[in-house]
Amino acid sequence: MEKAEKVRRNRAKTTQRIVEALEEVIAERGLEGVGVNRVAEKANVSKVLIYRYFGGMEGLLEYYVKMGKLFPVLNPAVLDQIRPLHESDVARIWYRQVIQTYRYFRTFKAAREILKASIIENDPTAATTARAQDEEMTRLVEQLSFVRGADTQAISAVVLGAMSYLTILAQNDRTMIGIDLRSEEGWKRIENAVKAIYIALNKMAIQSKDVQLDLQSANLPIAQW
Repeated sequence: MEKAEKVRRNRAKTTQRIVEALEEVIAERGLEGVGVNRVAEKANVSKVLIYRYFGGMEGLLEYYVKMGKLFPVLNPAVLDQIRPLHESDVARIWYRQVIQTYRYFRTFKAAREILKASIIENDPTAATTARAQDEEMTRLVEQLSFVRGADTQAISAVVLGAMSYLTILAQNDRTMIGIDLRSEEGWKRIENAVKAIYIALNKMAIQSKDVQLDLQSANLPIAQW
């Protein structure tokens, strides 16, 4: 029993070291410069170990995207706390998650490089990474929609797609409609626009006869995240 526990702990530590090495390589070279040899060298492990644990670079990147650093993994208990108490709470849940997620992408270079996977063509590793991102975004949207009768997937695709594109533009020192995406002032304007969009959508949902909001049945404390 003790031996099995020691093996488990050693594997967890090695996995963490490999993930940290992956982040460093991505930050240094971008997603297109990542390879098993480079990550193994950075982590000071055999590349055989990476294949054994993850099946290769694509498996490692998929693991990284889905481990909860880029997109939060919300268990049922947390979701119950997040679930809105009042109809007007839904907008706050939506815009907070969007703003927090993309603040993280903007401040963490490895995460920004991962975000760029969706625009890299003819690259199996980028395709796997982009697919894993889409699966995580889809999961998060489904968990946090708290709405029935509205096309939350399409709405989220427009908003999250725009935020992803703007984040990539910011990394490349670009502007959008004259807004400086490298400045805090510019992003404050973007975040205020996101808030306004979701508040308006929330009002439309409340007024619609076809849309139902999934509210808390008990007065549970709303988690602050």
